[in-house]
Amino acid sequence: MELTLESAFSIGGLVGHLSYLLLVLSMVMRVMWVLRVLVILSAFVAIAYDFIWLKDPVGVFWETLLVLVNIVQLSVTYAQNRFEKFDGREAAFVHDAFPGLSNKLKRKIIRKGAWHDADVGTKFTQAGSPVDNLIYIADGTVEITGKETTLGQCLPGDFVGEMTVLTKAAATGTAIALTPITYWAIKGDDLRSLVATNEEVNQAVYASFHRNMLTKLVAANSLLDKHDEPSIA
Repeated sequence: MELTLESAFSIGGLVGHLSYLLLVLSMVMRVMWVLRVLVILSAFVAIAYDFIWLKDPVGVFWETLLVLVNIVQLSVTYAQNRFEKFDGREAAFVHDAFPGLSNKLKRKIIRKGAWHDADVGTKFTQAGSPVDNLIYIADGTVEITGKETTLGQCLPGDFVGEMTVLTKAAATGTAIALTPITYWAIKGDDLRSLVATNEEVNQAVYASFHRNMLTKLVAANSLLDKHDEPSIA
């Protein structure tokens, strides 16, 4: 097909544009299986373009190979997800915190940390001191205080230390267990290594932290609103 302005907007040209558009869209996807599906769709459209309009057997061959490679990778991911099982508290943790990750990567994150139980009064962070571990609360309540003022609470499903553990900055508040706590913890160095070496994990961790911080802000604002309500004597 000769490249002209008319050919660029012909039916064949639009099919070619669609192939590249799907490929570009795949590159901005954060979930790997979605990325692969879009690549496969892009390759199928490119095969039609190469075969019908360009009469290009070389392009058809390479696009077909691209389809096959991505189908194999999707099949491998499906098999890994199907046979990777989680117990109740693990499933509640990883499926809520990292919904877009494959089960294989979820298991990798879990294995980097460990589950613990803590008594009332256990201190997880100290205001002004670096945060050594990221904490995920499976059960119980943690109070966050600063300068003798209650800043908020962390409940089941919340993280403790997510604001500073990746940057090695000092904690902005002191976190103390108000009730017996069941939690999962990962050392800061191990977490930083995970996000530095795997882009999928990096995106999932930051997305989870942002969602959790938003939830905490909403809860904190609700608590302030209740405090501001006039009391009835």
